[in-house]
Amino acid sequence: MIQDPEQWNRDREELDAWKDVSITDLVVHIMKRYHRETRFGMAELEGYAEEAALLEGHRFPLFLQIRDEVDLFCTEMRGHLKMEEVTLFPAILAKEQGREVQVEAELMDPLELLEDEHTAAAGLLKRIWHLTQGFKAPEGAPQIQKELYKACQTLAESLVRHVYLENDILFKKIG
Repeated sequence: MIQDPEQWNRDREELDAWKDVSITDLVVHIMKRYHRETRFGMAELEGYAEEAALLEGHRFPLFLQIRDEVDLFCTEMRGHLKMEEVTLFPAILAKEQGREVQVEAELMDPLELLEDEHTAAAGLLKRIWHLTQGFKAPEGAPQIQKELYKACQTLAESLVRHVYLENDILFKKIG
């Protein structure tokens, strides 16, 4: 989803620095930065999607489709974030503090499910990406369309970094 491969290489280098920090610090970083960014980004995206559908949906039925895909994506993502925050992250932090956890039930099973959900979220974002022609508003597009597509791009870029931190760094540290 990230448009510029060179930018992604720079982002990945920056993210790889998190391989050298404690699991606790990484979990806290993911929650404070990426879960927060995702929640704010989804709220903004939902607002733009709804506004575009209401104001321009009669002329551009595409906005109705985008709104429906955004609604589905945000519903799924909210459940995903909650599962990480209520189930997986507390078990990871408990284990790091030396408390006993049921590794299979509290860590490994949720980990596998969450990785699958990351893949599903990427698929939903890809559908939105296709509907929006790569998050690029056409020449002369209404302002709301430009804002909607920008919000899609911003959230997608944050989620790519977020998922990389979880799948490729955090989950490998605990797996």
